[in-house]
Amino acid sequence: MSDPFAGERRMLRRLGYEDALIERAETSARQNGTTIEDELLAEGSVLPEAYYRRLAFYLGLPFLARIDSEAVSDRRRIDRLLVSPSGLRLESGEGGATFAIIPRAKDLADLHARLSFRPAIRRAVVVTMPSTIRETVWQVGAQRRLANTIHRLMVWEPRFSARIVFWGKQGFLLGGSVATFLVGLVLFTAETLLLTHILFSTLYALSLLIRLAAVASSPGEETQSVEDEEEGALPVYTVLVALYREANMIPQLVDHMKRLNWPASRLDVKFVCEADDSATIAAIRAERLPPQFELVSVPPALPRTKPKALDYALSGARGSLLTIYDAEDRPHPDQLREAWRAFRTGPASLGCLQAPLVVDNIGQNWISALFACEYAGLFRGILPFLARHRFPLPLGGTSNHFRTDVLRACRAWDPYNVAEDADLGLRLHRLGYHCGVIGNPTLEEAPTSAKAWIAQRSRWIKGWLQTLLVALREPSRLFSELGTLGALVFLANGAGVVLSSLLHPLLFAALFMTTAAIIHPDYDSGPLHQVLSGIDIANILASYWVFLRLGLSRMQPQEARQMRADALYLPIYWLMLSFAAWKALAELYRAPFLWRKTAHRPSRKESR
Repeated sequence: MSDPFAGERRMLRRLGYEDALIERAETSARQNGTTIEDELLAEGSVLPEAYYRRLAFYLGLPFLARIDSEAVSDRRRIDRLLVSPSGLRLESGEGGATFAIIPRAKDLADLHARLSFRPAIRRAVVVTMPSTIRETVWQVGAQRRLANTIHRLMVWEPRFSARIVFWGKQGFLLGGSVATFLVGLVLFTAETLLLTHILFSTLYALSLLIRLAAVASSPGEETQSVEDEEEGALPVYTVLVALYREANMIPQLVDHMKRLNWPASRLDVKFVCEADDSATIAAIRAERLPPQFELVSVPPALPRTKPKALDYALSGARGSLLTIYDAEDRPHPDQLREAWRAFRTGPASLGCLQAPLVVDNIGQNWISALFACEYAGLFRGILPFLARHRFPLPLGGTSNHFRTDVLRACRAWDPYNVAEDADLGLRLHRLGYHCGVIGNPTLEEAPTSAKAWIAQRSRWIKGWLQTLLVALREPSRLFSELGTLGALVFLANGAGVVLSSLLHPLLFAALFMTTAAIIHPDYDSGPLHQVLSGIDIANILASYWVFLRLGLSRMQPQEARQMRADALYLPIYWLMLSFAAWKALAELYRAPFLWRKTAHRPSRKESR
């Protein structure tokens, strides 16, 4: 049986590389299903520019480290070169053309022979690097790619896009409902307030159903471990990280991306920045990153959102699997391997896997402690429960793992939805896919100030409102695509997030008004008011109990010990949540696509 690496090995020796270096790279190449050349470049022992200059010298051809984008036309399907860079046609000012090529060591001997027999070709060929081809193509197709990114979902399926806030009759129905309430309040004040009280108390109670069901499920039963198997060659895995004003986070981020337990030669890490964010771009370039890292600059355009940046970078994703992280994320090194095994053993309809997000600064103050409890309940309680029963999953904004072909088929993220994660999770289910969960976590740090927390939470709730409006454009179609139970679960969960946030202070107000009326000497309390007061008290206490019970039951003992005393601040936390919800409701009208960015800072301690 012939040795597939023999020719490449001989050529690399001829180029002057040491046997020890070649043998080490060959071992990795056999394991990863790559080439010796790929492994040499990925491990960092050979710099790409020095390597391709050496190949150019061997061939007797000029070398170009940079290509002027003005010399390249934006041809049809040129974006394929972002995924698999090969040759690029360069136009000269006199009507001629030069071809920039990326030679491979295994083909170098044959290429040298062809050039020797046809010397005229040498005048029209130059050697360059894969990174140079990709950088040039990103520049050449920027405006066309940007327009496609912004309009892709709207053109494909307008019903899935949040670009239009209120669609069809939604604005009319909402305005009519508000007008009816105001008229009733003027003409029939007592009756209107009573009916509103009954409606709100009932809706609030219903919003707790999903959380109560998650509490009732056993903490360890939802996430099934995937046993280790003989792996063989791994696929290319794309990692997208959307960055904006994150220069201070780059060293920590790069460190944790390098810790991922995945062959460097099979990684495609893209740092996606706004083109006018010069500080972050400079910080990335200062790191002098190896070839598996790539900087993608997104031309400035509205909407200025994270999903738009991710959609833009998706054009160059080389992996058959893809995940997204945020600047402050510290993922478990084995998270990619766990996701890959789950995809490999799961059905073709498994389109996405969500890793749990774990707050690492629980003990910093009461805001971070209650945030950690909330995250534990969501990512280790509610989402695994929904995934186990194949209900629609509102994804978290990071550590989502996708089959790239499924992500592209769904037209990826909605650039106009500021909770693009929840929206995409629903759309996957509506299109026939389902989402699962894995166990290896991603560590994050929670906001520690009320201002930062409210800004972040109001954006999330505004995105949930957008998602609900999109889903309810055609209610019958929603129920048809999700099934009756699936649609009801989505509405109970999605509307529950919004309603419980909006209505919480109204329960206190109603309870206060009812109590004041009862203690008034001339007030004759009827059974209905007593029942409503009892429901209000039960709703408030149930909210707090479910929040703490669900979160604490999913936390590790050392996590729970750090936050128990902070439970006393829970009423304030819920009132902050309500303030953020009403702020989101106002912004939905005034600034629906405004993305309030959360400022991040490096972790104060090493990840566990």
